[in-house]
Amino acid sequence: IVSAINAFSAVFNVAVTLLAQSYTRLNMNYQAISGSPLSEWSQAGLVLGVVMTMLFTANTTMSCLDTSKAFMRFCKESTEVAQKRSIPFPNSHMKPLTILIAYGTISSMRMVFTPLINTIAVPMLGGWFLGIRGLLFLISGANVLVLCLSIFLINSGQSWVAARKYILFGMLKDANGKVVGPDSSEYENLGVGETIGGPFEDTTGPALNNFVKFVAVFSLVTEGLYEETPINTYQYGFACVAGSLVLIAISRVGLTLVLNCVTNFLRQRRLQKAKDEGDDEDYDDGFGDDPARLEDGR
Repeated sequence: IVSAINAFSAVFNVAVTLLAQSYTRLNMNYQAISGSPLSEWSQAGLVLGVVMTMLFTANTTMSCLDTSKAFMRFCKESTEVAQKRSIPFPNSHMKPLTILIAYGTISSMRMVFTPLINTIAVPMLGGWFLGIRGLLFLISGANVLVLCLSIFLINSGQSWVAARKYILFGMLKDANGKVVGPDSSEYENLGVGETIGGPFEDTTGPALNNFVKFVAVFSLVTEGLYEETPINTYQYGFACVAGSLVLIAISRVGLTLVLNCVTNFLRQRRLQKAKDEGDDEDYDDGFGDDPARLEDGR
């Protein structure tokens, strides 16, 4: 909650600075509070700020869920992440943990690209499609929404966790006074809810604060690219949309191909090293014959 309030204050100050800087550059009266500043571009900016904030929330939540699903598939399909019972602790866990860390690092890096592209595109879309006035109201609308939404998501995620612990510690009783324990259907259902509440509490909620701060600062840095109205700049907005879609496609398809090539190369090097050392056993890196499993767990 403190981070959300800090983000709100910081973005408010940046928005006021952007207002003064842009209106001074365009020789506009930034002290006016009615009339032309409250135009159709301003109203569209408020709507776009809400839409892009919700889109970022969806992107972040889906990225977290996709990463967790990939982890589950990988742990079920790979035999190399199991405990080596023939080796004493902690060496019995070293190789499985190393494989999981490598897989998790690559999967997490892949999932962050879509929210990142979403964040970078927001101020450019607002400035080129709606002009300075629309961009200012985009930041203002998104700032207020993020303050409320981030606190809501964090609290909702904590509620799921607290409800599950309430049952885990034996504090919930049914109508007959019998303790409802971890083996109950209620506890199992709360586990499903915690799957959603975890990303809300740990990722999406806190990420919204960084999202709105980045949008505000990036808008201030690129302020010189935007005009009072979007009459002469809207075509750049379409180019920004096309570029964002291309980058998303590259992050999902092109990066996968690059990871496959790198995985093949590293696997061949390990096999060659094992062969040079006279190791007759086949080297298994835990990813099987298909290097694509390294990036999506298939």
